[in-house]
Amino acid sequence: MRDCMFFVADSNMEETFKGFLLRDKFYLSLGCGKFEFDPVEDISRARGKTDGGLWRHADILLEGYQRTHQRLVVCLDRDFGGSPGQKQVRADITRQLVAVGWEEKNFVVLVIDPELEQWIWQDSEHVERALRHTRPPTLRKYLADNGEWPEGSPKPLDPKSTLQNIVDRNRLDRSSDLYGKITSRVSIKNCVDPEFQRLAETLRTWFSPEVAA
Repeated sequence: MRDCMFFVADSNMEETFKGFLLRDKFYLSLGCGKFEFDPVEDISRARGKTDGGLWRHADILLEGYQRTHQRLVVCLDRDFGGSPGQKQVRADITRQLVAVGWEEKNFVVLVIDPELEQWIWQDSEHVERALRHTRPPTLRKYLADNGEWPEGSPKPLDPKSTLQNIVDRNRLDRSSDLYGKITSRVSIKNCVDPEFQRLAETLRTWFSPEVAA
């Protein structure tokens, strides 16, 4: 049986997780014990359904994975049409998973508030290179001067819109690969989003750091 299945809402999330999990000895960066991750066997997405579909049909989409994987991480954005809010989305998916046989101790539901781009933004040269930003000034200073990332704020005011503006300005192809390029290099310790921290804490509980190689 495989260690953990990561089931996400869309291709952007899929590449984001791959960026973190395909690093050499990624588990050390996360502060947890060693577990196996295969990008073919251990990650999938709600093809054609995205966030709202995953919320409504988690039971159908995820039934059966408990026969192939010991643990399950489910991840989606809070901000989608018809969303009842972070707390309710998490409760609804939890209820569906329990109904199809998952034990609550063996899965975690991450609902990023408001959306995935919360995990992308850091004041980092790795982010600058991925977004082809040319200094001076630093990208952080450029966004602060434009009012998009105020001083003292851990993230831009509108992470998704800010990313799109930079992609358009630098004439980048905003494919899902961009997310993986960023998360394969940025510091995991600097990702302060609460849902990312829940992910790291859960993995440390499931896979004890004491057994890390």
